[in-house]
Amino acid sequence: MFEHIKKRIIKDLIEEITCLDASGIELVGHNYISLRESQILIHHGLNKDHIPSSYTVDTFSDDSSIVGEYSAEKGYFDYSGGKDAPIYSKINKDIEHALGHTGESGPDKIYLISNQEENASFRAKFNSTQIAQDNAHRLIIIDARELAKGVYEQSIKNPDAASFYSQYFPAFSQNMDNYEYFGKLPNACDGYIYAERIINVISNHFDSKNNVCVLHGVSGSGKTQAAIDFVRRNKNKFPNYIWIGGDDWDPSSSLCSIKRSRGGSAVNVAGLFNSEKSILVIDNYNAGVEESDLAELEKGFEKGGVVLVTSQISVPQSSAYLSIPQFSIESAFELLGEDASSASNLSKEFISRCRFSPLILSMTKKLCQDQGIDKEIIYREILEDPSLIDDSSGASIVRKILAGLPENSLSALRKIANSGKNYHDIDFLRHFIGALKCNTLQKLSILVPENTTGVLRLHDLISIAVQDEVDGSIIVASIEEFISLKAGDMTPSVLRQIHLCSELIFEEHLRRGSREVDWLHYSLLQLEGDKRTELHTELYGIEISENDNLPKIKSVIDAKEIHSYTIKDNNERKAYYNNCASIYSELRKRAVTEDVQLELLHHEGKSLRRSGKYGEALESFNQLLELKPDWHATYGQIAHLGTQYGVDRDVKVAGEQAMRSLLDSIQSELFSVPLRVSLAALSKLRSYRDVVQEINEQQEMVQKLASVISISALEGLDQFYEAFVSFTSMFGYKHSSTCVSIAESIPELIGIPPNQIEQRQWTSACEALTNSSVAAGREGKERLSKLLINSALLFANEISDNEHLKSYDARCVAKTYNIGQEPEKAIIAIKKVSEEEVNHWLLYEESKAYMELGESHYEDALSSAKKCFDSAIRDSGAKSRISIYHDLLSSCYIKLDDYENAINELSKAIEYCSNDKYKTDLNIKYSDLIKR
Repeated sequence: MFEHIKKRIIKDLIEEITCLDASGIELVGHNYISLRESQILIHHGLNKDHIPSSYTVDTFSDDSSIVGEYSAEKGYFDYSGGKDAPIYSKINKDIEHALGHTGESGPDKIYLISNQEENASFRAKFNSTQIAQDNAHRLIIIDARELAKGVYEQSIKNPDAASFYSQYFPAFSQNMDNYEYFGKLPNACDGYIYAERIINVISNHFDSKNNVCVLHGVSGSGKTQAAIDFVRRNKNKFPNYIWIGGDDWDPSSSLCSIKRSRGGSAVNVAGLFNSEKSILVIDNYNAGVEESDLAELEKGFEKGGVVLVTSQISVPQSSAYLSIPQFSIESAFELLGEDASSASNLSKEFISRCRFSPLILSMTKKLCQDQGIDKEIIYREILEDPSLIDDSSGASIVRKILAGLPENSLSALRKIANSGKNYHDIDFLRHFIGALKCNTLQKLSILVPENTTGVLRLHDLISIAVQDEVDGSIIVASIEEFISLKAGDMTPSVLRQIHLCSELIFEEHLRRGSREVDWLHYSLLQLEGDKRTELHTELYGIEISENDNLPKIKSVIDAKEIHSYTIKDNNERKAYYNNCASIYSELRKRAVTEDVQLELLHHEGKSLRRSGKYGEALESFNQLLELKPDWHATYGQIAHLGTQYGVDRDVKVAGEQAMRSLLDSIQSELFSVPLRVSLAALSKLRSYRDVVQEINEQQEMVQKLASVISISALEGLDQFYEAFVSFTSMFGYKHSSTCVSIAESIPELIGIPPNQIEQRQWTSACEALTNSSVAAGREGKERLSKLLINSALLFANEISDNEHLKSYDARCVAKTYNIGQEPEKAIIAIKKVSEEEVNHWLLYEESKAYMELGESHYEDALSSAKKCFDSAIRDSGAKSRISIYHDLLSSCYIKLDDYENAINELSKAIEYCSNDKYKTDLNIKYSDLIKR
């Protein structure tokens, strides 16, 4: 399993652990200790009614050498008293309780397990207390984070452990079951039974020379599960698959221009499908489709690719359409949890009537198990009501089954259904309906993970069955509250929920009409397109005062920042930022709340940086750190500040220190730093050469940074390309296998068209794809290398279409053209750079291009290489790379058969080389050269 996927699963598991109640943490904790200690332990923490008891310790071994205590109390890791003499009353109480269990000697090990996450400063403060020092040899404190890691490790080693934990952590259970497709292919429904008959029918359809199969049937008939099974069964026949939702594709638009509507990154479906033999699944597509609608996939069809569409719509006269077969009687019995040989006549009749809907069978089994209801009662109530049996959609039967839910769970379910949206961020849902209710609906497989990371979906048949009054305003109000609780911080969860409900938010915004700026305005500013453009035009000029609340302050500041991107003149933009900084500074001096103070100080610093006042910007950020010392975003801003051209040494030093602080946080706990801050730091890291050299020697740290890149792609963050190009340029040579593993885990990289990402990201995308192609070639993965460079060439062509190019952009596209074996285009791109901007980076690629053009241009290559070297020795920043330029000169002399100079330059390249791996390659080249 890729390490970043493991980390993602553990992160989600932490969230599930924090939702455990007192009984749940007791049972999970007891199992965890028992497995860790490899012995059966005694559990007295719950009484016969499964209510926590306090007359003895929760868990202990036969000889009482091991004791476990569990807590679901909030604030378990909080202290009272002063910072220098903290008192952890809850922890101290548990320790004293455990010590009292065995008298004077005390147990050898005391496990303290909490469903809360300890804060970063807990260990240092707690270790300073006397009770911690007296018992350091026996204390083992497990917080939610450490428990998640332990549960994960136990589950992958022991199937029985995984089965036990799945009772308490439904999302974890499904992630583990489906980990190899995590973030892409949807999870199979809990308890789903593989239906070979259905898969065989689909396979036969494709074997009969059909490129497209539209698998149709009523909601709940198992179409999506069949598609999942088909992909899994055929994963060895197809190098790639693409899975999109039906609402991702507008029938009037091209498959090249799909942006997933439920979050996640944009994806060029046609480019991916045509690049190699693939399965394309379009799930729950609610319009008619014919092969002619998929003409842009012709190249993929020629390579053996197939398209599988699931739909409730039928077009009988079309050969592309295939009615989903009913489950076999045997599979239906298994899904219902019945034994066919001993089943009652009532259960046989129920299966006969309901076999058309695996969802109904699965729900019946799950609900009866969870609520302790006799299945025969459910069968009879449904079969005896003609109105239920006569409803061919199955909605009436589902409604009847769900009536068996406890009222609080049913009302929570109805609340989701009445929102009119069936896809939601999991963190938001815990806020919207409550964590325990959300967990209950997950355990019943009513809420299941979607293929977009962090999103739960409600089956549309269930939604229809329980809806009584669709009203989007209720969920929008809850989203506002959710944003307010986060103080407007655009975490992935907040952003995801805003995107999932963008239409509802916009409708509510229009319904409310003219009003004070609120969180709805701020939400809409996070979206792309016309809505955001219209809104920022209304807001950026509004004056803000000390009487304004946080949503108004944040909205106006965001609108001002969006407006700045429309100012083309550089001096005018600097003046604009300088004015913004003055506005924020003046307002900050008035009586404003702490949240507003922090917001103003943060944006004052950013505006000062953008207006070129770097020293003053650093002062603002340092003030911010005094007020909020653990704010990672501030360290990110200082690190960014240190990379600016022409800053004073003290600013550069502060930037490097801030970068090191961020990296330390990422190394100690990957998810402690917000993903956007981590990505921004990575994109600026290559400006700090000393730090990069240190990291290059730390395989584990390189892998952690790779995890940041990969997870950002799963989250669909637009900063992905900036960070990825930085990563590949810094670590692609020494850690090429890591770069390749990132590319392999993100198939969307291959074939993504320029029009699917922002134009400002084109150069980053081009260079990242090129670097990844080189890394793949170095690892012997020629197919992947070719796919990646072909994608990079798409961006190079778009960038080089401009009449004039900046030096950096031209160097990037020239490198891509050279590796893509189109050196003529590389020369053309380089000639578009003004003479004063030409530098050694650009001349390096020019020399390489001339060599690629052949014998008639070898003298041109040498001339460019000499200019390149002369430019490099005048640049102090190129000192660490000077061996590369000696190597280039040597290559030019070899082409001209001047072996004396070639050997001389290669000797210097070896002498000045500081990279061990590169030096090894140079020595091999030298050995081959002197043999000539």
